[in-house]
Amino acid sequence: MENTLSKFIAILLVVILLFVFPVLNMFENQDYISRTIVLNEVTYFVDSVRNLGYITPRMYDDLLKKLQATGNRYSIDLTHEHLVVQPVYLDVTDLSTFEGTAKNTYRNTYSKEILKVIYSDEEDPFYYLSNGDYFVMKVYNINETIATRLKSIVLGSQLPEKNIVVNYGGMVKNENY
Repeated sequence: MENTLSKFIAILLVVILLFVFPVLNMFENQDYISRTIVLNEVTYFVDSVRNLGYITPRMYDDLLKKLQATGNRYSIDLTHEHLVVQPVYLDVTDLSTFEGTAKNTYRNTYSKEILKVIYSDEEDPFYYLSNGDYFVMKVYNINETIATRLKSIVLGSQLPEKNIVVNYGGMVKNENY
């Protein structure tokens, strides 16, 4: 009986070491490659937007196609922080109380509004950004990857789905003008 149990455990360990871990490693490498592709594409898109000062439907559609090629589904959050310079007054109703300074604030525009502009039926479906604004993009997977599922089975616990996460952004240079 003891000999049978030890043989069973030994065979189980051999199966785990020879099959499960190499397969898990292969799928983790696949997630790493997907993460690298997403990082490259997001960096290219954001840098293009920052340098050009606008977003077109074609630019965004190309990004979506390239992300879709990884075999995962993604949530994409766009944020445009528009610089607003406001003069400082002691009394906002009296223009003669101007203090000679200005306050910089940012007005944020998010994905929903940006996509509404670029996919509108207007003749000029560009979304424009100004020099000095900030543009930030956050992308993460919304489906559970095979590596995450396999790790959950091996570890016996539920792991978070977000395995591929990329945040990238910066100041708009708008080099066209």
